Amino acid sequence: MNILRSKMPIVYSAIIVCLVTMVSVSSFIASANTEAKLENLVSGVIPLNNLAEHLLVDFIHMETGLRGYEISGDDKFLEPYHTGKAQLELDLRELSDYQQQYDRLDTVMTVEALPSIRQLQDYYAGQLDLIRDGRRDTALQSVSIGKTYMDRFRAAHGKVMDEIDQIALDAHQSAHNAKRLARIILVIGGAADAIAVILSVIIFRRAARAEKALRHSEETYRFMAESLETQNEEIIAQQEEQESTLEKLSERERELEAITGYQEKLTGATHLDAFLNTSVPALLETLQLDAAMLVVNKAALDEARGGHSDSDNPSDTAGNPLFETIYAIGYPSSLPASRQSELYGTARRVLLEKRMLESVRNVSEQERGFHLGIRQAADYYFPLLNDRQESLGFLLLTGYLTSSSNQKVRLAQGLIRQFGLAFMAQQTNEARRRQSVKLEQLNEQLQQEKRMIEEQRDLIENILESAHEGMIMCDRHGHILFLNQRMKNFLDISHEVGESIVTAIRIWNDTPTSGQILSSVEGLLRGRTDNITERFFYTTDDGQMRHVELYATKMGDSSKRPDSGFLFVVRDRTEEEKIDEMKNEFISTVSHELRTPLSSVLGFIEIMLHRQLTPEKQRKYLQTVYKEAGRLSTLINDFLDLQRMESGKQAYHFVPVELGALLREVAEPWKAEQTHEIRLHRPEREVWVRGDADRLMQVAHNLISNAVKYSPQANRVDITIRENGSTVSFEVQDYGLGIPEEAKGSMFTKFFRVDNSDRRQIGGTGLGLSIVREIMDAHQGSIHFESTMGEGSVFTVTLNAYQVGNAEGSILLLEDDDNAAKLIQVALMKLQIPTIHVRSAEEGLLALERVDQYPPRLCIVDIHLKGPQSGWDFLTELYRHPKFHRTPVIVSTALEPPHDYYEKDSEKYLRKPFTVNKLLQVAEHLMFHNDRRPAYIFPPQDESLIRSRLAQSGIEIESITTGSDHIQIEPTLKQGTV
Repeated sequence: MNILRSKMPIVYSAIIVCLVTMVSVSSFIASANTEAKLENLVSGVIPLNNLAEHLLVDFIHMETGLRGYEISGDDKFLEPYHTGKAQLELDLRELSDYQQQYDRLDTVMTVEALPSIRQLQDYYAGQLDLIRDGRRDTALQSVSIGKTYMDRFRAAHGKVMDEIDQIALDAHQSAHNAKRLARIILVIGGAADAIAVILSVIIFRRAARAEKALRHSEETYRFMAESLETQNEEIIAQQEEQESTLEKLSERERELEAITGYQEKLTGATHLDAFLNTSVPALLETLQLDAAMLVVNKAALDEARGGHSDSDNPSDTAGNPLFETIYAIGYPSSLPASRQSELYGTARRVLLEKRMLESVRNVSEQERGFHLGIRQAADYYFPLLNDRQESLGFLLLTGYLTSSSNQKVRLAQGLIRQFGLAFMAQQTNEARRRQSVKLEQLNEQLQQEKRMIEEQRDLIENILESAHEGMIMCDRHGHILFLNQRMKNFLDISHEVGESIVTAIRIWNDTPTSGQILSSVEGLLRGRTDNITERFFYTTDDGQMRHVELYATKMGDSSKRPDSGFLFVVRDRTEEEKIDEMKNEFISTVSHELRTPLSSVLGFIEIMLHRQLTPEKQRKYLQTVYKEAGRLSTLINDFLDLQRMESGKQAYHFVPVELGALLREVAEPWKAEQTHEIRLHRPEREVWVRGDADRLMQVAHNLISNAVKYSPQANRVDITIRENGSTVSFEVQDYGLGIPEEAKGSMFTKFFRVDNSDRRQIGGTGLGLSIVREIMDAHQGSIHFESTMGEGSVFTVTLNAYQVGNAEGSILLLEDDDNAAKLIQVALMKLQIPTIHVRSAEEGLLALERVDQYPPRLCIVDIHLKGPQSGWDFLTELYRHPKFHRTPVIVSTALEPPHDYYEKDSEKYLRKPFTVNKLLQVAEHLMFHNDRRPAYIFPPQDESLIRSRLAQSGIEIESITTGSDHIQIEPTLKQGTV
């Protein structure tokens, strides 16, 4: 037991030594880790941040040098460009080492920054090549592209700086974690020290013999504690240094942002005032100064503006240049005179030495402020140079509460250099803008005058080109100055303007009177006469004869303008000659056609008056007179019909026509003719068309007459009816002479007759086919022909087919107004009974004939219908019909429009006595509530007139009822009906 107690102090001492050793080792490890993290932050992140900032500064130097070279063309401005370019290559190589250490930085540089850098380098190299090749204007036009590329690089550079900030933040976080770990280790060491103290107390109490050893251990512990405290102070000092570094980085970042904002303010302004109001305050904010003043030489400024001066005189009476303050900010309002003839001191030196000068002075009372705490101010004078390195003026910057440093001065010099280039460029833009405005005004005046001249020229050309005559204007020597398009149709010349009018118009040489025409033209050109008028004809290359009238006269007043020219006008008289020829032929034909039958009539009547004739001869002569009078009547009727058709006065009555029966009726009289057999080929069933029966018979008669006349050697004419879906046609075919090719285009022309020996003995006026075409146009049909010489001709008439309606079990509506009919049909849709609409009484009666079993439920009849028959005729036939006389009838001469109907400009509605609602009520009552008693409903009117008209139609009245808005008549039932 004593042995164990004697060993306890040794064990305790060993434990204490171990604890102290562990605390020392852990403190050393924590200190080393913290130092490593801080060393990484200081040696890695901070240089990397500075290196990335140098990239932007390099490009700023390159852009500054390039802009100065673009504007001035002086190679001196390329020194910053080449310096920045060389520095950029070094910075990129150094930055590649950091890219290998940081993967995310490498990704941002490869994807975002390096493409933008290469794009800017290529752009700058291209701009230098353009300027060196002498294409500075092209290079200046591409400045906006460079700004776009620079903006892209700034965006990429921002991302790189964000990534570097993230790296710095990570390093700072690692150092912070290391510091926290060191503090934890120190806490653990302190706890271990406490344990050691407790053990030491125990040792002193239990082992007096170990007092010396314990004292030694206590000294060791005290030494180790002092060492730990020293290490802790070093860690705190390193942390403060790290925070100071981060603050410098933040300050540098704010400075770069201010520089970027300032550079953005240097461009984009359209006027000088706007440029100064944005760029100078941004410059003060970037440099952290308080006031600025821009002083310029008026003469140099006016020269930069292109020689335009806003002032009275750029120099004083002694010839000294005037200097003017064109912008000031931050100074007291009581400045010296804004215009001075001479500068002194630093302001004069900066213009002569052309370098930045600094001056420190005592502030004035106005500059001391309310607090009177400002005593001194630092003034910085920066010269402004033009492209010839001559002084335009200077920029004065003043700082009241800040002191200058070498770094701020260097930064200020670079920014002021950029300001000077931008200011010079702005002056150039101002001059160009003023020139551009003036040029635009002059251009607008020129364009306006040009438009006026062009409008006058176009007006004259349009007038000349719109004329039906060909026109030539020539000078007094006969050289052509102008000719319109219509005149070119008469000429055959290779060069229009400049040729002599005598030699240019070659058609004169082809006329029988060419000598007389040329003599008249030469007489006009030589002044022997003032005007000429000639008529001649010539033959074209295709063999056609053209009749021409030429007249010419002088242009203008020869007394005022001796060099006035001549106007030649050529008018084509070919159509007039043709009309005259047709008129003469028509007169000859009409005279022959009228005189021949008239001579026969007069001759036979004279014989009958002066001779005693037998009854047989008298009858024969009278038959001849009657036949010739019929020829005269037909000829006169043709003239009158054609005149009415062309004037639009011909009345047509369109009704359903059965084409087979009509053609059979036309062909029947021709059977008495012994020369030709008329054969009619028709389908077995009826073929209906809608037209005027009399006019269609006239068409068929004229075609058959021509077929008979122009086939004297034949004995047959075929008429064939064909159905073609929605159309119906009939053909009239003869086997006679045929039609020549040259006459086919004029067959439907008035008074046209084919002129050859075979047709001279054939009579006629040439009006038949013209009348046929007019009738077909009115029927919306067509007529065409096919013909072969010696084999005959086929004339085909095409009409729209007519579908005969069936009124069985429906409402039959007789109305010639389509709008009114549509209105009635819409109103009757509520009864859910089909409605059949026809436009004439003939169509209504035809629809009744098609009824097999069930009669119509109701008839609505308008009195005035298309066709020869009226509504009264329909009522008469309906009353006489053995099956349908009980059908109720509403006589409608007018109706009110529905509520949703609106009149249009092209569609008017005539209001009538019946309203739609009343019509619907009456129709419903007649069809469903009258026990099938016949009734006629009339709108309110004179009863006596209705009685009289019904009596004329043979309709007997059984009873009549007069209402407030209608008259109801019940006819007498026929005998034998129920």
